[in-house]
Amino acid sequence: MTRRLFISILFAFVVVAGRSQVKSGLDLCLRDDTTGEWLIGLFDDYAIYECDYWEYAKVDKNQVVLTKDGQYKEIQLKKNATVIDGKKYKTSVLTTSFLPDYPTKDETAWPNNLRAEEGSFTLRVCIRTTKEKVGFVSFINRLINGKQIVEYSKIDERGRFDVKMPVCGPTVMGIRNEFEHSLEHFFSGRLAVEKGDTLLLYIDDESSSPPYSTAPVRQGSKRIYLMGGKYARFNNELLGGDFHPDFVVTDKLTMDSTITQQRHRLEMCQTRIDSLYAARPNLSRRFCTFYQDDIQSQFAYPMLLKCCWPASGENQGELLSKTNDQLNPLHWMRSEVPLMCRDGFTTNIGYYISTMTDIRSKAMTDPDVFLLQLYKEGKVQLNDEEIRKVKDFQDLRARKGGDESLNKAFKTDIIPILGKPLIAQYWDWEQSEKNVPLEINVLNSLDLDDVTREILKTQTFMKDIDGKSHVASPRVLELAHQEIRHPLLIQAIDEANQRIKDFLEEHQRKQTVVATAGEGNPILQSVSEEDLLGITDGQALFERIIAPFRGYVIYVDFWGTWCGPCRTDLEKVPNLKKMLEGMPVVFLYFCNNTPEEARRIYISQNHLESGNAVHYNLPQELEYAIEQYMEVSGFPSYRLVDASGQLMPGSAPRPSNPSAVVGAIEQLLNW
Repeated sequence: MTRRLFISILFAFVVVAGRSQVKSGLDLCLRDDTTGEWLIGLFDDYAIYECDYWEYAKVDKNQVVLTKDGQYKEIQLKKNATVIDGKKYKTSVLTTSFLPDYPTKDETAWPNNLRAEEGSFTLRVCIRTTKEKVGFVSFINRLINGKQIVEYSKIDERGRFDVKMPVCGPTVMGIRNEFEHSLEHFFSGRLAVEKGDTLLLYIDDESSSPPYSTAPVRQGSKRIYLMGGKYARFNNELLGGDFHPDFVVTDKLTMDSTITQQRHRLEMCQTRIDSLYAARPNLSRRFCTFYQDDIQSQFAYPMLLKCCWPASGENQGELLSKTNDQLNPLHWMRSEVPLMCRDGFTTNIGYYISTMTDIRSKAMTDPDVFLLQLYKEGKVQLNDEEIRKVKDFQDLRARKGGDESLNKAFKTDIIPILGKPLIAQYWDWEQSEKNVPLEINVLNSLDLDDVTREILKTQTFMKDIDGKSHVASPRVLELAHQEIRHPLLIQAIDEANQRIKDFLEEHQRKQTVVATAGEGNPILQSVSEEDLLGITDGQALFERIIAPFRGYVIYVDFWGTWCGPCRTDLEKVPNLKKMLEGMPVVFLYFCNNTPEEARRIYISQNHLESGNAVHYNLPQELEYAIEQYMEVSGFPSYRLVDASGQLMPGSAPRPSNPSAVVGAIEQLLNW
C-alpha cells in the first residue's frame, strides 16, 4: 500500500467519523519565490489552493493535510520551503499589502484570436472581515452585443461567494463593494478573465492600509488582497500598481482648450509611466500595454465626446479633423490589448463612428412620403382618416410650418399611424437600411485589426436587432452574412433574430400580454384606463391611480420604447425585482408617446409583466398632466411613493443602481 493511499483511507475514516471541521490555528499566506505567485493560503477554518477551498483533515506542527471532495493534499511546512504532495517549493511568507514585484519579466503578449464558442468563468471571492453582511456588484460586458451583465452577491457566513458569468476570449470585468453593505475599506477593481478560468480574489479587510491609498505601501503591514487564476499576475499588478491617469473631462472648454489641457495631462502621465517602469522593471508586458492603452483612451475621450455632441454653431467635420490630428499619431485604434480588455475604447470608437455617420449620412425619408409610398405600393392599408392626416402633415411641412406645429402634428397624427405593427416594421426597416450599412462602411474604413473590426460590426448588427418588436430587415441580415465571417458571431446574429421571430409567433397566438395575477396582487386592484378618462388634473389623476396600493411602496417609472436609456435601465428590472422579492412593492410604469402594440410587445419581450407591475399607456393629455405634476423633465424618470401614498421629494435611484433602490425602499418600509 502506497503512503498516499494510506493517507486517503485514514482521512476518509476521519470524515465519516464527523471530525472533518478541523481548525488550523494558522494565518499564513505563502508565495512561490520562483514564480512570484501566491501559492497557498492557510487560514483558521479553511485553506485556499489552486483557486479552490479546502478543509483541514489534520493539523500537526509543520504538517497539514487538506481535503476536498474525497481528495487529499499533504502539506509540509519547512524553513523557506513548502512541500505539497512531495513537490518542493521555495517559499516566503506574504506580509505586504500587495503581492510583491515578480522576480522576472513576463513578455507574454495578449492573445489576439477569437474563441470558437462562448463559455463562462467563475469568480470566487473570499474575505477576511469582521462584518457579517457585505455585498458586491460584479459586471462584465458581453462580446457579442456589448451589453453589460451584472451580478449582485452577498458573502456567506464564512465570508465567501461564487459567481459564474459568460465570456468569450479575454475580457476585463469590474467588481466593487456595495456602499449599503460595505467593507471597512471600500474595494473597486478591474480584473482580467477568460473562458474556463476560475478567478480568485482574497481580500483582507482587517488591514490598516486601505486599497488605493496615496501613501506608500508599508513593508510589514497586513495584506489587503491577493489573486489566483490564469491572469493572476496581470490582476495582481493591476490592483497593486499606481494606476491613476488624472484626466479631467469638462464640457465648458472649447475643443482647442480641451486639446491643450489633455496634452498637458498626457505628458504628466507619460512621465509617471516612465517613473513607474524604472522603479518596477519586471512589470509584465500585458500590464504595460494595458496601462498605456488606458491612458490613451482617457486622453481621447473628451475630444471624441465633443465631436459626437457638438455645441451650437460648431462644425462636426472641423472638430473631427482637430481630434484626428491629436489621435492618429498615437495609432489609437490599434492595440495589442484585445477589444474586451480595452477599458473605455468601445465608448470612444462608438463616438467616433457616430460622428463619421453623422457627417456622411443622408436625410431620412420624411414620414409622410414614406407612408404614402407604402400605401401606393399596396404594402399597407390606410383608411380615409389616416390618409387625410398624412396629407395634412405633408401640406404643413410644404408650407414650412413652425417646429412646434410640425412636432404637434407628428405626435398626434403621424406616430399612431407609424406605430401600427406592419407599418412600424417597414419604418424601422427603412431606418435600418440607411443607418446600418453606413456604420459598417465606416468600420471598414478605419485602421482596426480584423478581430476588433469583426466584433464591432457584430455589435452594430446586434444593436439593430435587440430591443425591436419585429424581425430584422432581410437586407440588413443579408449584409450581416456578407460582412461577418466568424461562425460564433454570425450564429449569434441569426439566433437573436430567430428569438424575436419565435416570440412574435407566440405573441400572435396569445393576442395580448397576459400578466401573471393571483389573489391579492396589485394588478387585480389597479384602476382601468377607461375609469381615468375625464380627469384632467395631474395630481388628482395620479392619486386616483395609486389609491388601491395603500400599504405598498410604489416605484414609479416614466419611460418610452423610443428612449435608449429607458430600455437600458429596464433590462436591469428583472434582477431588481428578485432583490425585492417578499417586500410590499408595486412597480408603476407610465409609457410616453409610444404606440400600444409596440409597448405591449416590449413589455412581454423583456419580462416586465408580473403580479406587482402595473402598466399604463394613457392618452397624451392625461400622460402629460401626470408628467407635469411629477415634474418629469427627461426620460427615464423615477419617483418613490411611500406606503401611505405620500410622493417622496426628488428623484428615486435608477434600476441600474439596484442596491440604492432597495435601500431607499427599505428605509420607507422601516425594515
